[in-house]
Amino acid sequence: MVHRQLIERMKKFKENHNSDEQEQSDTAQEAKKELYKLFRTEFGRSPDVISSAPGRINLMGEHTDYNDGFVLPVAIDRRTYTAAGRRGGKLFIAFTKELGKKTSFDISTNRFERSNFWANYLKGAALLLNKYGAIQGTNFAIASTVPRGSGLSSSTAFVVSAVESLIHLYNLNVDKSEIPKIARQIENEFVGVQSGIMDPFVVTFAKANTAILLDTRNLQYEYIPFPKNLSILVCVTGLKRALANTEYNRRREECQQAVSALSKITGREFKSLRDVTLQDLDGAVNELPSLLYRRAIHIITENERVHQMANALRESNLTYAGKLMIESHLSLRSNYEVSSRELDSFVEVAEQLYGVYGARMTGAGFGGSVVCLANSEAEEELAKEISQKYKERGFDSGSVFIARTGSGLQIERS
Repeated sequence: MVHRQLIERMKKFKENHNSDEQEQSDTAQEAKKELYKLFRTEFGRSPDVISSAPGRINLMGEHTDYNDGFVLPVAIDRRTYTAAGRRGGKLFIAFTKELGKKTSFDISTNRFERSNFWANYLKGAALLLNKYGAIQGTNFAIASTVPRGSGLSSSTAFVVSAVESLIHLYNLNVDKSEIPKIARQIENEFVGVQSGIMDPFVVTFAKANTAILLDTRNLQYEYIPFPKNLSILVCVTGLKRALANTEYNRRREECQQAVSALSKITGREFKSLRDVTLQDLDGAVNELPSLLYRRAIHIITENERVHQMANALRESNLTYAGKLMIESHLSLRSNYEVSSRELDSFVEVAEQLYGVYGARMTGAGFGGSVVCLANSEAEEELAKEISQKYKERGFDSGSVFIARTGSGLQIERS
């Protein structure tokens, strides 16, 4: 009797999973059709190319990428689509559906305006790609299902998708491995966010049903199978973040200060916190300022958790994976100080529910989102319960959605 019930539950789960995959495919097709129509409406002709790139969540390894550390992200099935078409001359015209705004600029000028920062992504792309071949005036239409300002790499999905559309449109000889580097340079130099390589790398190279274990120092990586009975619940606080105007860049500076201080104290030359061990840190505890100690201990222990998390996924040890997520969030809250009341509340609510293995903030922090790993058979009920309990705490703007692992950068139409 029990065996028959188990078979029926697994059959129902498989049917639901297949239905979800079909729904995702239908949603993607609909998004591409709408973007195609939008481009024709705005520019009176069909686009020459449509590219897309996914949002991402980071399962483990927060703030380690700009410290030459390890990360374990996955792409999700929310994507940004960029339609592009040649127009000649030197004028870029771009329309974004979500903002309902159109902007234009001459790519022969190097003026970047902070008030129109999203256009700076395109300006940076034109400037950097011009060395691979002549970039001419281009029409763009952009649409996205990645929530903006929620720590899910909406901006990176946009810039990677835009770069790919230009590469394809002008037949530029750019190796795919260069795209993450170009995208990071755009965000660093033209937008003012001192982000690392993780986001553009996973957005470019992700595969469905896997996570990427990435060494951000040498860009060596391994695909880690994502357990089939595991669901991703994304809890969006609704608290928007503008990374360039937050503490993000300051944390990076503090890490560099910790490296310099530890090098001086120990008499050894460290390149980054990636090279510092817990033994090194403990030996310097009496001389290192408390704030720098806390920043360093988060990075060192977080790197260890990345490898432990990868092993937990390989072995489908979901209980241990959940334990690591809670440890990571506590460190991000207390040692790295990038959490918020909203993020903490989502984590507290989620970890009390049977069927949720673990939860932690994902992304830079200061708002944004929480990622939960949950039993797939109860995903819809858990998502509803987390959302309800979060609102019972007095928060009105939060939402929870179920995400699937997604594929990386791709050309949708040319």
